[in-house]
Amino acid sequence: MFDALRIWTDRLLGRGSAAITVPVMDGALKPNRVLDEAHIVATLPAIDDLATDGQTLFASAGRSVYRLEGEHCIEVARFDDEITALAAGPDGLFAMALGGHTVRVVRGPKWAEVARLETLGGRPLKSVNALAFNGADQLLLSDGSNRRGPAQWAHDLMEHGRTGRVARWRFGGGDGAEPLAGGQHFAFGVLPESDGAVLHSESWRHRIVRTGANGREVLLAELPGYPSRMAVASDGGFWLTCFVCRTQLVEFVLREDAYRERMLAEIDPRYWIAPALSSGHSFLEPLQGAGVKSMGVLKPWAPPHSYGLVLKVAADGRILESMHSQVDGKHHGITAVAEHGGALYASSKGSGRLLCVALGASA
Repeated sequence: MFDALRIWTDRLLGRGSAAITVPVMDGALKPNRVLDEAHIVATLPAIDDLATDGQTLFASAGRSVYRLEGEHCIEVARFDDEITALAAGPDGLFAMALGGHTVRVVRGPKWAEVARLETLGGRPLKSVNALAFNGADQLLLSDGSNRRGPAQWAHDLMEHGRTGRVARWRFGGGDGAEPLAGGQHFAFGVLPESDGAVLHSESWRHRIVRTGANGREVLLAELPGYPSRMAVASDGGFWLTCFVCRTQLVEFVLREDAYRERMLAEIDPRYWIAPALSSGHSFLEPLQGAGVKSMGVLKPWAPPHSYGLVLKVAADGRILESMHSQVDGKHHGITAVAEHGGALYASSKGSGRLLCVALGASA
């Protein structure tokens, strides 16, 4: 009863969950050009996830896995479905999600299958989008939505999806996966901590949650973007990607049910008022508030239809630094990061490029 009353008063007064405000990017979040000025290591259309075993960097793009050798990416494996998540573990183990519905653990160099997972809690996997090894026989996974596949994340956002799941799979014992969190507003990203707790991203609620033996707590909230995959930082804390950013216009549409439902029913998804991994390809794209070109120039501070953002987060949840590809930039849709060889690598799915940034470049 009290929850229903709070929701009603929030809608009446335009506050709380009914507010359409978006946090300002300032302080450690102050925009810069680090991602746009990053070294372009390779162009890999459909590049998505990154993984490292401590010695070698791997990248997934479409149905293929690539290994970084110097300045070149060499294809090392190809599968029969799109790779929607990738992880490297100890003793030559790798894990990948295929089509969002199957998780396979394999052992290199011949990629022989060790274990396979297709269900969670008796229900089929649908949208597995992030994996992380937790020791030699455990794998953490996030299943973004139980209704939409990985490529339909914008559908899930516009439908107010809240069917995401996070789980731990003890593949070494042949057991099924153990659910850690359900009812997630799009689960997209998992990272183990040394004390046994698990960090996971809840994209549509703009936050990072810690789940451990003492329950669940919000580590980082009210982000200006939709958080996704994470990677350990060598000097403590972790790196966090925000694969798209929030705008007041999208927040408004999400709260206007009649308009939103007609848009979903009548408009091509490419032209929804919704965030995207890349933009500027068609004049049919919706105008994002003040995002109008003046004399052929799109202002970098315009509301983003697409954006590139990586955050450095301390163990206690403080944002320490950020790397940006602004609205007028070219390296949008950052879906994964990994430290390797003293540098930070990032996959820009929006541009189809593997980027390399010297650590400390945004300081």
